[in-house]
Amino acid sequence: MIPKKWIKYRVKKSSKLLLLILLCPIFGCEDFVDVDLPDSQLTGEVVFQSASTVEAALANVYAELRDESPLRGNTTGMSNLLGHYSDEFDLYNPSLSNVESFYVNNLLATETTVGSWWTSSYTQIYAVNRIIEGVNSSGTLLDEDKNRFLGEAYVLRALFHFYLYQLYGEIPYVESSDYATNTNISRSGAEAVHQHLVDDLLTAKSLLSEERGNKLRPNHWVASALLARTYLYHADWELAAAEAEYIIVNGGYDLAMDVNDVFIGDSPETVWQLGPNLGGVNTREAFTFIFETTPPPNSALSIHLIESFEENDVRLDAWVGSVTNGEETWYYPYKYKETEPTDQTQEYSIVIRLAEIYLIAAEANVRMGNLDDGTYFLNQIRDRASLAPLLNGDNVTLLDAIENERRIELFSEHGHRFFDLKRTGRITEVLEPIKVSWEDTDVLLPIPESEILLNPNLAPQNEGY
Repeated sequence: MIPKKWIKYRVKKSSKLLLLILLCPIFGCEDFVDVDLPDSQLTGEVVFQSASTVEAALANVYAELRDESPLRGNTTGMSNLLGHYSDEFDLYNPSLSNVESFYVNNLLATETTVGSWWTSSYTQIYAVNRIIEGVNSSGTLLDEDKNRFLGEAYVLRALFHFYLYQLYGEIPYVESSDYATNTNISRSGAEAVHQHLVDDLLTAKSLLSEERGNKLRPNHWVASALLARTYLYHADWELAAAEAEYIIVNGGYDLAMDVNDVFIGDSPETVWQLGPNLGGVNTREAFTFIFETTPPPNSALSIHLIESFEENDVRLDAWVGSVTNGEETWYYPYKYKETEPTDQTQEYSIVIRLAEIYLIAAEANVRMGNLDDGTYFLNQIRDRASLAPLLNGDNVTLLDAIENERRIELFSEHGHRFFDLKRTGRITEVLEPIKVSWEDTDVLLPIPESEILLNPNLAPQNEGY
């Protein structure tokens, strides 16, 4: 199951005793980490004796999360492909075969992106597990450093598994770097995956600091936010509401009341964002989505999405760009606006922001029958968008409003729309009338065929493939 790409750490010692760790996936079956020092060949445990080398190991995982994971901001990331898979984007360039297979809901188990999302995620899960094992066994790291490294690693492990489960259904929840164990591992049931996610995030929450200074690395509040999302997706309404309200009341984050400030680097509502590979580089999302010519060279926002904006919603002007040929107008996501490098990085790819937490609190409360509380949290988002508050809504009306609010607030962000339709059981009702190839089984992607061939314990293939 786990791709035979293991992580080799090579540490070089400079004259100033600065250590740099490079994580390079290689072919092989090693269950240890090699470390090359100038005068000797030592075991991988050397890597975990120094905080600086553990920092470098984690930094590599964050770089892979940004550049290679399903969260990547280019055309092969979830924001783009799941937007086409659902009802957010229309495709205008059929030569983009990897995008077209998502757009027409005709994925194969040999699809390149389907395989890359799986492989890249499990490769990084291996790296994270190796970090957890090495840090736990280290006799030299300070307890404060250990807690932070472990907390971040548990958040990352949960995050990778969370998206794997949403994409592929039952998956192996891998908690070891042992090759002999992982090569024949079986898929875990839904309840087992959920419990592993909760356990990892509760552990991370207990280990990480509540300080909010560095939004490029997970802290206590990031773990709590992912926990709130996990509870919501599992229909644990009381736990989801409690976790979301805990962040809103105690986290120290604030909604950016000007929607133009939501996606800038120092936005007060950003809980976690990913750093660039170089200073001055901005997001891949802006480069992927923004276009200036007609007709669109690749894709544009669907009319279904554009028509779902209420009249006077300021997000339409702030977060949606347009081009016209005088007769027809096409639209694109304009949340991230910087397509070129700037003197300093202005926009970072956001993983979690406070608006989602408000919408979690709104939905969880309404589903428990706490209509007043749910309406309050929903109206905070509506107020920010210059929309009139909802008053005296019943359960059905409020849930419909929350679904549409999530659709508008979170469009083109890491597949929220697809996951929302799936978890609420409304996906076929919404997509079948507008997508001629939609089938009920399309709620899951296929397990990559190559992985089932390597590990038959991953069978059977998901239904419909």
